Amino acid sequence: MAGLFQLREELLERAVQRRIRVVAVSGELDMAAAKAFEQTLLDCVAGDDPVILDLSEVTFMDSTAIGSMLAVRRQANMTRGRFAVVCSAGSDIERMLEYMGLDAAFEIVSSRSQAAAELAAG
Repeated sequence: MAGLFQLREELLERAVQRRIRVVAVSGELDMAAAKAFEQTLLDCVAGDDPVILDLSEVTFMDSTAIGSMLAVRRQANMTRGRFAVVCSAGSDIERMLEYMGLDAAFEIVSSRSQAAAELAAG
């Protein structure tokens, strides 16, 4: 894999409450991209805002990218109530995250609106 990925950051404003930071990733997250993905994600989660990591446009993801997600979660002390992952329902990415038991570490949902609702409830 070539390690080609793009990452963009957005903000969702919750009515009368604090903001939610959205980190949208597209392309391939493999060993070649993992270090840059980890550092960029770490920079994005540095604040106090809850974070939605949108992986719905990721076409390939390997275990090094998952390791990066776990490292960022650990380093930033992110909890389920502050961090949600969006991936397409029934996708290979969703199945892999669930198979590896990461649904215990991350709130895994199928849309940004569902992620925002989960973070608001948390």
